Amino acid sequence: MPLSFLHSATIDRNKVLSVQVYEILLNAIVDLDLTPGTAIVKEDVGKALGVSRTPVSEAIAKLAEDRLVDVFPQRGTYVSKIRISDVKESAFIRQALEVAIARQVAEHHSDEMLSTLTRNVRYQKMSLAENDYEIFYQLDEEFHQLLCEFTGFSRLRRVIEGAYAQLARVRKLQLSEPGRPEDTYLEHKAICDALRNSDGDGAAKAMTVHVSKVVALIDIMFSEQPELFAD
Repeated sequence: MPLSFLHSATIDRNKVLSVQVYEILLNAIVDLDLTPGTAIVKEDVGKALGVSRTPVSEAIAKLAEDRLVDVFPQRGTYVSKIRISDVKESAFIRQALEVAIARQVAEHHSDEMLSTLTRNVRYQKMSLAENDYEIFYQLDEEFHQLLCEFTGFSRLRRVIEGAYAQLARVRKLQLSEPGRPEDTYLEHKAICDALRNSDGDGAAKAMTVHVSKVVALIDIMFSEQPELFAD
């Protein structure tokens, strides 16, 4: 198992170890540092991070719940291929939630919220101008997290994250699709414009268009990198 992605990982002994190991492995899977089919050896991960087998096992159990790894008794643990059916289901769930979020924020927002979102979108444009797609991806994530937080519903983010796991790898792959980052920026801008105008219907429509693009591009990515996908 390639362990280069662990070189920059740090563990805080004052925080829950299993959660930290989960996030480290999740990010490696999303970033394709751990590609589909790669074996995950618990002992190697534990040794590299300086933790016992227990938090690694707990982290892998959570990844299995997210359907990001396949655990075979007596055979080992392997990164799952991207299941198209799972991605479509997750996109359906996330779209329903994020469309409602966009409408909620459009109808109930402050000037400070709009200023924060506008700044985020402006930084997205700057990162594209510099061809810094890694920063753009982070800003993309932040944009959606901010909208979620602005609803004021404290448990909503965790619900969305449960649906997000299967989408994450696909969304990261889309950064390599010609023109997709630029389109994403324009879609975010359209959402932000609707929010600024307190246009609930417009924000909901713009968000629907944005999230639906994930599924629309799956067939293209499957044809280009079929080894990453299942069904």
